[in-house]
Formats: sequence, structure tokens, C-alpha cells
Amino acid sequence: MLDELQYDLTRRQRLIPHLRAWGVAQLFVIVGLVGAVAAAFEGSWVFAVLIGLLVLCFGRGYIIGLLNVIFVGSQHMDIRIEDNGLGYMAGKERWYIFLDGLTAVRDLERSVWTIQHWNGTVVNIPKSELSEDTLAFLRDWVRRANDYRDQHGIRSPYPTKTTKA
Repeated sequence: MLDELQYDLTRRQRLIPHLRAWGVAQLFVIVGLVGAVAAAFEGSWVFAVLIGLLVLCFGRGYIIGLLNVIFVGSQHMDIRIEDNGLGYMAGKERWYIFLDGLTAVRDLERSVWTIQHWNGTVVNIPKSELSEDTLAFLRDWVRRANDYRDQHGIRSPYPTKTTKA
């Protein structure tokens, strides 16, 4: 095992990376929700339900992330970084994501590193908790995984270089 971390994330440490990671795509979710509400006020319930279902289907991660920030003040995190995987606690169970699925280690907020996985999982780790060796280890996995995907014609969703906050 490379590293085991336990820390608490504030609302800000979760909200800013969430908004910056979604980028322009969050506008589609917001416009869709506004459209669904407008259709409901106009009396077109079928159209409102269809738009609402589309927004929930494609924007569920965005909506769940915002609800988490709104309703959970401080999020306790229990992270385990191993040779081939990153484990995190979900309730009382530890879930793992394979490191070869990492797409980015990004600097989206001044106090946390944001680790993004191909399956949509996002893990925020305070910069004070992550050692330089572990950060270099994770960045190397991102570089190798993106190179592998590029070789096989799968476009990497993020550049290998980190983004500054």
C-alpha cells in the first residue's frame, strides 16, 4: 500500500472542483431544468416530464454532487492508494477504482487535488494530505493510461498536463 489518508472536506473544497470539472456541460443541465419548469408552468406536462427525465439521466452526477454539497456540511473521507487501485469508503464498504482508468489529476481548487476516473468517479484530496511522491505516482498513472487510450483510438477526455486553479 502506497498511502492511507483520512480527512474532512469542507463544502468549498467539494463545490469549486465540482463546478469547474463540469465546465460548460453544467449549462445544459441548468437550461434543461429551467426548460422543464417553464414547460410545467405552460401546462405542457408531457414535455416537462420528458425534459426532466433527460436532465436527470444525463445530469444526475451534477445534481447529486450539488445536493451533496448543500446537505452535507463536512464530508469525511477514508482513502487508500495502492499499487493498482484507489479505494474509498462508501458507507461501511470500501470501493475501488483501478488506476489505469484515471483520466486526470487536476488543480481545480487551491487547497485540493481532484482525481478523475473514466467511470465518472471524482476524488478530492487536500494538497496538505497528499505527498509529492504519491502525487507523482498518480500523475504517472494518468499519463500512461491516457497514452494507452490514445494508442488505441480512444480520445482522452482531459489533457495529461494539470490545470491550475
